Amino acid sequence: MWTTTEFVLFQKQIFTILIPIIIIVGNLGSILNVIVFSLSKKLRSSPCSLYLIFASIGFSLYLNIVALLRFLQIVFNIDPSSTWSWICKLRFFAVGFFLMLPRSYMLLAAIDRYIMSISNQHRFLSHRVALKMILLTCLFWMIICIHNIIYYDIQISLNGTNRICSNSPGPYSTFLSFYSILINGLSMPLLMTIFGLLTVRNLKRYRNQIHNSLIIILERRKKQEWSILRMLLVQLIVNVILSLPITIYLFYSGLTQYFVKSLIRSFIENYIYNILTILQYLNAASSFYVYSLTSHIFRKELYSIVVYYSNKLKEYFINYSTALFTYMAITFTTLF
Repeated sequence: MWTTTEFVLFQKQIFTILIPIIIIVGNLGSILNVIVFSLSKKLRSSPCSLYLIFASIGFSLYLNIVALLRFLQIVFNIDPSSTWSWICKLRFFAVGFFLMLPRSYMLLAAIDRYIMSISNQHRFLSHRVALKMILLTCLFWMIICIHNIIYYDIQISLNGTNRICSNSPGPYSTFLSFYSILINGLSMPLLMTIFGLLTVRNLKRYRNQIHNSLIIILERRKKQEWSILRMLLVQLIVNVILSLPITIYLFYSGLTQYFVKSLIRSFIENYIYNILTILQYLNAASSFYVYSLTSHIFRKELYSIVVYYSNKLKEYFINYSTALFTYMAITFTTLF
């Protein structure tokens, strides 16, 4: 039977190995997402690509701020949020804000696909409207997450010796538990699922109503729309699977906050929470790899971009080398 010290050491080893890999892989994937959706002529024509670009940026910020701070806390015992109150408040503001922002952009992408399945000429389907929705969504979550700044602060642990960044037990903790299960755990995945399934139904119905002679004409355009929709649906499934465990934990934590808990039970609950946060980081790092595995068009566009810019880079070095050798030859001839 392991002691608490051995459990802490095991947790530290997991974080030491996994978190840097997740952060690096996640940032690389987010950068490639932005590149593909920005440069691909087939994909960037859809306003949905804007939502996916900003979702990738949001996931990257989540990893670089939230995951990195957790890594420093667990592995190196560096926790500035337990020293300075303003860092404590901003840390949990960032947790709530960057957790919900990219998922909201994915929801907007799902709504975009649904409206596309109704009418390709709808005024919502424009880059200008997409940019406005992106800005308004960002402002919305900044306002909603202000409660983290208000109620989170440095608290004294039960043993009276440690300073921790947390919210104090009470009504707010109960509110936070229900907020997590309703907003983070249920409403966002449920809304994305509803709009995704409605879009699938509409596209199938639309396809069945088209005369056979017109199917070939519209097939290329609809293939791109199906590809983006498929990426969203699979990403939604991954999101639900990886987010549900920690949502259940937060709900449980809120319901049992008034229970008298032993030190070992408190240790186990905190230990489980730390392990479950890894799933959240995996979720933030997964989008590029989900898109690559589920969309032939995405893979093809990524390959085309890599080949194009590799040839450009190769051409640049060849021209630079040729110019350099020419300059050296002229200089040598002039000197001698």
